[in-house]
Amino acid sequence: MVVKHERHKLRSASEVMTLERIGAFRLTSLSFLRILLRHMMREAWQIDCRLLELDEKGYGHAIYCIDTPKHTFSFVVISSDIDDDERSDRVISKKWDVTFALCEGEVSGEKLERLKRELPKQEAGRGDANDLVWSRANKSNRIFDYVIDCLVKGNQPDPNILNEVGYLLRTTAVYGNGKFGLAPYEKIKDDHPFSGPFQAQMFAVYMLRQFSTDLVEHIARQKNPQAAKLHPEIKRYIGTGNATGLGMAPFLIAHPRLIHQWIYVREQAIARVKHIQPSEDDLMLLIEWLDRVENYFKNSNLIDRELILKPETLAEQSTYIKELVLGYKKDGQLKGRRTEDVWHDLSKTVAESVSIEMQELLHTLLLELYTDHVLDLERCMNVDETYQVEPRMTVGRLQELINEQYHWVFQYDFNDPEEKYYFWYRSEEKEEPRLGVRGEEPGDDKEMPMNIAEQVQELYEVLKLAAPEEMVGSFILKYPDYKGIIQRVQSLEGYEYGEIQANFLNKNFMPLHLLRCKLSFFGAERFNPKSNRWVRITLFQGAPLVEEVGNLYLDNWVFPELPILEGGQ
Repeated sequence: MVVKHERHKLRSASEVMTLERIGAFRLTSLSFLRILLRHMMREAWQIDCRLLELDEKGYGHAIYCIDTPKHTFSFVVISSDIDDDERSDRVISKKWDVTFALCEGEVSGEKLERLKRELPKQEAGRGDANDLVWSRANKSNRIFDYVIDCLVKGNQPDPNILNEVGYLLRTTAVYGNGKFGLAPYEKIKDDHPFSGPFQAQMFAVYMLRQFSTDLVEHIARQKNPQAAKLHPEIKRYIGTGNATGLGMAPFLIAHPRLIHQWIYVREQAIARVKHIQPSEDDLMLLIEWLDRVENYFKNSNLIDRELILKPETLAEQSTYIKELVLGYKKDGQLKGRRTEDVWHDLSKTVAESVSIEMQELLHTLLLELYTDHVLDLERCMNVDETYQVEPRMTVGRLQELINEQYHWVFQYDFNDPEEKYYFWYRSEEKEEPRLGVRGEEPGDDKEMPMNIAEQVQELYEVLKLAAPEEMVGSFILKYPDYKGIIQRVQSLEGYEYGEIQANFLNKNFMPLHLLRCKLSFFGAERFNPKSNRWVRITLFQGAPLVEEVGNLYLDNWVFPELPILEGGQ
């Protein structure tokens, strides 16, 4: 391959930051769990189960010890007996099959007793400054019981049945950064093993995956001492589930500089790899990846609602792109046109014929081809989230800034009832963000300020009443209600990917796009929307196992193929 030494042109915010586009993002080699696994592998972390004190039904507790070059951590799990009607994915649930914590240092007997008492309470419990993460999870009952039954009989579970869900345990929320008295974010900055966005949370989810397989093997052995153990290929195919609802959406609005940085890094990486002139091997590798994702989506039978693109369609579009690449490999042409700028022109060509979702999936695959060209960017995910007013800026300059970065807000007419159909509020009873229909449901008197477009429009109209040379500080004294949105606009100057260019109150608004966007940065796959407002996903499916950390490692485990075992076992 040949790398062109020219400035990498990034896609514009007006192209990238539409709701449909960010809702089509998929995991990449720069997703947080991928960054975490590379870090673990480079440093050869040692992970051992120190205690598995479970009864014959799998209830009890477990402790895993994690040794890194500079720190020791403990992963503590409490497995509880709950009734089927107490099992829920809702944030407000009071009981869970499993609760777990990631802690600094080794766990003393006193601390273990405290965790056994407090962890199962979750929101009602209290952690301490050595607890980095708390979370909870529920069983996917049908698959959980099925796997145990197979092992008891000495058999391996059928990969096709595992594929119906993809996990044994499913988290509902993963908390850190000071919640419940946990360690503050400042504790894991700089050279801490979990510095970087959501690294501690991703590791806790990775460890839950290990516990889920240890748990089914333990229960199977209690029923039959000769029970089979999960084959490594089967074990690797099992991920960790997650259920995510509207609670994730406000994060994207509340952290615009951080969102800019994540997307800016992603766009930098995409632009960088598109400038590489592919070798014959690169073309063949892309064809292999396209075959792989075609099979992956052909085998996917998760989506049961008409909310996102069907997996079968993605499989068909993967085949179409593969044919284009094969054609170029044969005669150097894309649809009859010669090109010396292969990846850029391939992207433009497919955009004429395939979905936005497939366009972004192609970007994911290009980053898989050239991960080593973008690894330096994984250290660029953090950003200073200081938001403050610039009182000496003139009103005229503030108007210019709105015209430069917020021109998109003027496409909406908020006098139209359909543009203000919904309102956001925080349910006192449910303790989570909700969407209500304006005029039909109560709560609009406690509306959350989620609609940036409307706020900027209102500010712009009031700015017209002031002289262009007036200072913003003086303007705020006259119109104090606009201080918050002025601070936001000023603080995002140059952060062009910080705002999602959409009206979050529109009648056709799909919150699912917001959820998918954030989940893609975590490294989620197998998006299975249960409604427009919540989705189930899988993390770490196909990833190396705990016992493989530090071994020879190929960072190409995503979109895993169905395991095929010799002799069918």
